[in-house]
Amino acid sequence: MQEDLKDKEQETPEVDAQEVDPQAETPQVEQEEQAKEGQSEQEAPTDEVSFGSLEEAMEALANLQLKLRTTEAALKTQQEQYLRLQADFQNFRKRKERETTDMIRFANQDLIRELLPVLDNFDRTLDAIEKTDNLTAVKEGIALVDQSMKRQLQKIGLEPIEAKGKEFDSTWHEAVTTIPAPDESQQGIVMDEIEKGYKLKERVI
Repeated sequence: MQEDLKDKEQETPEVDAQEVDPQAETPQVEQEEQAKEGQSEQEAPTDEVSFGSLEEAMEALANLQLKLRTTEAALKTQQEQYLRLQADFQNFRKRKERETTDMIRFANQDLIRELLPVLDNFDRTLDAIEKTDNLTAVKEGIALVDQSMKRQLQKIGLEPIEAKGKEFDSTWHEAVTTIPAPDESQQGIVMDEIEKGYKLKERVI
């Protein structure tokens, strides 16, 4: 009986000390906990870092506010300049409209000014006709007035269109009627002039 018990004791398996020793796991657990604590300490912001971030944020906000005020002032200046330019343009446009209207209304002012001396000559000629019976003097006075009138009209570019005895040109002449030519040399020639024509600076009037 005793031999059987001894044999059983001898058959009991030996246990590895490394698997069951609780003291063997203690260093590894402590290392993991220390590593977690160190990581937590690194991730948690310190009071100094938080204070520095707030100070930088306040400084950045102050700079943005300054830029905003500067931009608003520049924008206001540009708006005022635009309004002034717009007002100046409106005044310029109205002034040009008045000038154009006056130019149309008084387009003949220069011509009338040139013809005023001719009117004076007509008046003097009429007075002379009433005071004298000398037809020769009257004719001379009328001829002078006629010459004065033509000179003033030539100054503004008015010229008579030569027609009688000239070859017909539809650019300058207007045919009223046609008659048979006396001979071939007279074909296409203006035989008579019913109303004298004029051109103003190369334009028929």
